Amino acid sequence: MVFRYEQEVQKYGKKDSIIALCACLVIAVLTVALWAIAESFELARLQSSILQLTFSAIVIGIAVTIVLIRKQGLASIGIHKDKLWPTLRFGLLFILIFSALGVVPGLIYGWEFNSLRTIIALLFMAIVLAAQEDIFFTGYLQTRLYGLFKKDVLAILVGAVLFALVHIPVGLFSDMNMVFYMVTLCISHVCMVLIFRVYFSIIPVIIVHTLQNFLNLGDLWSVYNPDYNSSWVMTAALPIWVLMIVLEIIRFRRRKKASAAFENKGCA
Repeated sequence: MVFRYEQEVQKYGKKDSIIALCACLVIAVLTVALWAIAESFELARLQSSILQLTFSAIVIGIAVTIVLIRKQGLASIGIHKDKLWPTLRFGLLFILIFSALGVVPGLIYGWEFNSLRTIIALLFMAIVLAAQEDIFFTGYLQTRLYGLFKKDVLAILVGAVLFALVHIPVGLFSDMNMVFYMVTLCISHVCMVLIFRVYFSIIPVIIVHTLQNFLNLGDLWSVYNPDYNSSWVMTAALPIWVLMIVLEIIRFRRRKKASAAFENKGCA
């Protein structure tokens, strides 16, 4: 699937990149509008959820509409059933790891679980919110950036920066440390792209993203310590991210050596 990713990104030219960047700008404006509405009006939980779901539907709709109009196919953004079991198996591995590190702190510190109904509702929201970001930024925008940025590392870094910049309103309205928040988002995007390029499927990306957000936000608990909760989730996430990056570097070097050996053999 790694080679499929490389073959896919080679198809796109400058026009695809410009269209994708314009779409990203539209989504950035919509994001600012979303958070301005959320901060200006005292929305009930249901109203806030409807607003977020509507926004997610628009973001996914933008990516899907552009792909279909340009006749590139949904498979080009990772929506397909090819090699479904390996992708699900990878997702299940993350479910086990993140769930273990998400539940353990609550059992140790005696936190109170949310009701099952609340957990299901919050999990559904987490899936939708993760899906809209992954489909647009990882599946659509990132692959089209290669039309302008031919260097692999440069294309991914640009995608990471754009992903982080779109989240600025979230950081401003949430009173976060912006530098740490931006760096974290960039690293998160790089890791999601690494998953995507290995499987060329958006499914494992959405699974990982959903679990990370769901558990990091403490949606399992009604009464808990958010600092402890985040520490446990990051303990599960960081070693996995580092391992993925190391494995990708190893794969890249092997592909580079194999390509060089093939070229030398051809010249001989």
